[in-house]
Amino acid sequence: MSKQHIILKLAGIFSLILLVSVSRAQEPNFSQFISSPLTINPALCGSSDADWRVSSIVRRQWIGNVSPYSTQTISIDGKIKSFDDQRYFGLGGMVLAERVMDGMYKTNFLSLNASYHQPLDEKGNGLSASLGLVSGSMRLDMGALSFDQQLSSTGFDQALPTGETAIVGSSSHTSATAGILYTYDTDYSFLNLGLSGYRFVSSKRSLMNNPSPKIAPRYTAHADFGTIFSDNLSATFSALHLIQDGASITSLGAVVGFLFNPSDYAEDRVRMLNAGVYYRWNDAVSPYVGYIYDNFQVGISYDVNASSMKGAASNYKSVELSIIYKKFLPRSRKRIGRYHSPY
Repeated sequence: MSKQHIILKLAGIFSLILLVSVSRAQEPNFSQFISSPLTINPALCGSSDADWRVSSIVRRQWIGNVSPYSTQTISIDGKIKSFDDQRYFGLGGMVLAERVMDGMYKTNFLSLNASYHQPLDEKGNGLSASLGLVSGSMRLDMGALSFDQQLSSTGFDQALPTGETAIVGSSSHTSATAGILYTYDTDYSFLNLGLSGYRFVSSKRSLMNNPSPKIAPRYTAHADFGTIFSDNLSATFSALHLIQDGASITSLGAVVGFLFNPSDYAEDRVRMLNAGVYYRWNDAVSPYVGYIYDNFQVGISYDVNASSMKGAASNYKSVELSIIYKKFLPRSRKRIGRYHSPY
């Protein structure tokens, strides 16, 4: 291996160790944040008009000249007990996994959340509250990398020696989450205003057995408004603000939906095209397109760099694919004002 390659690999490794140790960077967040409700607020458990909702996002980041930063999440949430059209208990769970540098660095998060929604009046106003648990783990393993010394005529053989010092470390933590959500829900419009916090219980997060680093709590404020303009035209507007350990991220989104068959809406034959844009403040603009077929919704977005590092990062691409499925029981009543939205 050349001296330059060794320096680059070691620089990347120790930069990653430093990043994880101080825990000042933001945790995983998505351009299509509205499609991953349980990463925003645990009080969104059961908030969909459906009885059950399954959501998944796959994000491939930094696609280009380096190993991609891959993030995947899948969640399921729904109403485990409905007392009437507006009052219910909700339950949800989510798994989130990251993979960096060909698997050298991995993280996994598991969360379980319970919520309760109480209507405030008969005009659509309501309030939800939620508590939950989150468990996370990290692992750093240089053995997952391949080096020039392992290159053979048939490709890289990781059984061959590298001559490099092996670095392996792992860490895990368990903590609590909570959220509160104001809702306004009618047949033709909806509004969500929420506040949430993740990891109120201080936990160590170090791969090198350093007792000092702690995971800082993450606080979230979000707002979502959806409405219809006509029988076949609707829109959703979203805003999200994350704060953690002195750093913050602000994201905005606007998606317009065109319903091809409004006359068949009540008969569960929905065909709908969604298009819009998400914007992460001083970071990226993400055009979005999606399609709804009955209870399935798919969407794809592509990040266009809008940061001050635009020139340096112009070769690296980020793409997200979201898939959502909603399950409606016979007693459910779909609301056309929010059908195009994951909420």
